[in-house]
Amino acid sequence: MENKKTFWPYGILISIILIVIACIVTIYIASKAPVYDDNFYFDTYENVDRNYNEIQKRQKQFDENFKLSLDNESFEDQNKIIYLINDGKNSLKINVENFKNYDLNQLQIQALLTRPHTNEMDQKLEAIVVNSSLVFDFNISEKGVWKLLIKITQNEESIGFFEFFIKTK
Repeated sequence: MENKKTFWPYGILISIILIVIACIVTIYIASKAPVYDDNFYFDTYENVDRNYNEIQKRQKQFDENFKLSLDNESFEDQNKIIYLINDGKNSLKINVENFKNYDLNQLQIQALLTRPHTNEMDQKLEAIVVNSSLVFDFNISEKGVWKLLIKITQNEESIGFFEFFIKTK
């Protein structure tokens, strides 16, 4: 009787070794990549996680008093998700629908223009209240997708958070 050698156990062993090597390489590459926090709520991840229900309650209260929408004259509307602009100097107008006639000048407004993939080019923006609109002037230095994050505080119980995606032509 001939002694026949099979090589499939070696194939299984080589496959397992390659999988382990691929896992190690993946972990190494991921550990070298920078971590950028999503600052949609203008706070740390831990504080948002701890107070998420309270944040949502404040957002609901804000939504009962105000509604924000981008002025269509300021941007070309594309699927109502991403707004197209030119690079360079821009002015953005956000209409504020005021359901209960609150004084818009009393609102505390924080705005941040940022890139979705990095925090290196963040720009804090100042809002100017004109009639029933918020106007932001900013300068886009690079082409691509940008996010405009806005936090509007009416009082301690009514805070609104908004995110608009902007893309240069």
